[in-house]
Amino acid sequence: MKNLTIRNKLKTTAVIIALALLIGGCSQAALTSSPIDTESTEVTESLYSDRDYETSYDESDAISIELQDESITITEAGTYIVTGTLEDGSIVIDAGDEDKIQLVLAGCSITSSSSACIYVKNADKVFITTEAGTVNTLTNTEGFEADGDINVDGVIFAKDDLTLNGEGTLVIESCDHGIVCKDELIVTSGVYDITSAEDGLQANDLIAVSGGSFTINAGDDAMHSEVDLVIDGGNIDIPECKEGLEGNFITINGGDITIIASDDAVNAAGDQAASLEINGGTIDITTYGDGMDSNGTLSITDGYITISGPENAGNGSLDYDSTGSITGGTIIAAGMSGMEMNFSEASQGSILISTGAQSSGTTITITDSSGNEILSYTPTTSYSCVLISSPELEVGQTYTITSGSSSQEVTLSDYIYGQTMGMGGFGGPGGNGFGGGQMPGDFEGGEFDGQMPGGGRGRRGFGDDNFDGQTPPELPDDFDGETPPEPPEGFDGQTPPDMPQ
Repeated sequence: MKNLTIRNKLKTTAVIIALALLIGGCSQAALTSSPIDTESTEVTESLYSDRDYETSYDESDAISIELQDESITITEAGTYIVTGTLEDGSIVIDAGDEDKIQLVLAGCSITSSSSACIYVKNADKVFITTEAGTVNTLTNTEGFEADGDINVDGVIFAKDDLTLNGEGTLVIESCDHGIVCKDELIVTSGVYDITSAEDGLQANDLIAVSGGSFTINAGDDAMHSEVDLVIDGGNIDIPECKEGLEGNFITINGGDITIIASDDAVNAAGDQAASLEINGGTIDITTYGDGMDSNGTLSITDGYITISGPENAGNGSLDYDSTGSITGGTIIAAGMSGMEMNFSEASQGSILISTGAQSSGTTITITDSSGNEILSYTPTTSYSCVLISSPELEVGQTYTITSGSSSQEVTLSDYIYGQTMGMGGFGGPGGNGFGGGQMPGDFEGGEFDGQMPGGGRGRRGFGDDNFDGQTPPELPDDFDGETPPEPPEGFDGQTPPDMPQ
């Protein structure tokens, strides 16, 4: 058996490094309460400490570890520089409750057939720093074995707080999850290439990202937090996942995010009221489920959002259960008419219209009354309706929306054009009657497909002579809240009735 090489340079405190056999896994801990004020829409710098951003270290006061044949256990605070190759084993951190440990990956490769490559069993906090100019690989090849009653299930598995930073690259391949933290997971810098059969990043309390560059191919969620997920910056590219960003409370304040999802791309889920807040950043979504889904509220104050999909009428580009508000930023979403929603509250123009059936790659443009282009977007999926909201859309102005050879004029008489939550069709959540909003205008070069732009579940409604385009008409006296009343006489089920001038 080869010896482990340790080089202690002018170390003033004793550091104990014990050789150990491969340590197996860890089980999931109980969920804890939110570590941040989830009712506040303001980002606080207190999420990130100065040391979370610190990637430098004093090499003369560090321990150098050259990986060879054995697993390693680190038991005391300090900085450890890791190089070399470990073909089947782990680095285990089992230190004191108050110990902070910096693990510098300076060109290393660790493979484990049955456990985590880096296993944080106990510490106050661990910082994993990638050295500039190095590529470091962590791979699990066959799966994970439990460590007693602890279910270790990630290539990096931390029971305590974990921070990732650096100027180098970390490549992770996993038969289960990529990075698992049972407490708070912070990322401030570094390059991460993660391929996982399940979640890419997973945390119990918090995932907070202020920087770094990610490429994540995940069999399940790309980033999953049981409580809070906060994106303040960084470049996040998710070419493959089931769901892209998932948490109870999701806040996006910045960053450049691209998601291709087979299910919901951004999902604020959970048993308690969930919220989804977008206050900045650039978000480009291609989805085959819901584009942005909140089990509670959806709020957009800034940012630039484009959504392609879904291509099925059972999902929507937007889906929220309580209120959906927009007070700033830009969104263009192209999906199918069946479950599509507009915002319920807006302080800028928000237009939801049917476009008729359009194939993928058909460009959407919106121009003002002078013919000046305001926005343009080319969806990567087929679509039959489009939602557009922008600070440039002003009440009282007329705009032309063109999709391929079809075009129509829309005059904004209020901030919201098209149905909203609470004015959805019969049976819609929060809705109690006819579909609200304005009917789509006539098409030139295309045919209306009979679909009303939607706001709640059940998106169709019937106009009457007194319908003002905003206030839902009175319901019949015998309406029972469930069965829709008879449509207007002569309605053929396809052609919408004429709206009042």
